[in-house]
Amino acid sequence: MRTIVQDLQYSVRQLVKSPGLALTALVSLALGIGATTAVFSVIYAGLINPYPFTSAERIVRLTMQSKAGQADWINLNGGAGPSSGGSLAIVESLLAMDYHAMIQTGHDISGEMSDAIGFNRETVFADLGVPPALGRGLWPSDAVEGQDPQAVTVLSYKFWQAHFLSDPGRGRKKRFNWTERTI
Repeated sequence: MRTIVQDLQYSVRQLVKSPGLALTALVSLALGIGATTAVFSVIYAGLINPYPFTSAERIVRLTMQSKAGQADWINLNGGAGPSSGGSLAIVESLLAMDYHAMIQTGHDISGEMSDAIGFNRETVFADLGVPPALGRGLWPSDAVEGQDPQAVTVLSYKFWQAHFLSDPGRGRKKRFNWTERTI
């Protein structure tokens, strides 16, 4: 303990003798710690934890690999679809999605193509642990079994910024594939 006190006294004497060196050392330490923190933050967000979902390590994408080494998605249909998740004890939730293009129609936009993702369940946002940034997600009443689904759309953040200029007005109508949908 005595040597630590002596070392601290010696350090203070040296700092008082040459304040320029002390300032240079402090600035170097501050810049080094700041740069290390910034680099680690970028690496962590981009490589270690790139997905904004809660429990992202539990999300699985089913693929199969041919003998030639070609990986392909597993497509579920009919009885193998969404209802299968309930009968498997290890599956907490099962989501299926479909990518397709939608044409924006209406007086303000004519024929511009947009990518759309269709989900098989209204609980997609809760299952992924990502609440909508504004407004609501999909509700069970939007797609009642045995009835045509309601014309409801959830916009991506990028689409909302580009076509609605980040206007928070909800409940407005927009035409996709010549069908008026509630945003």
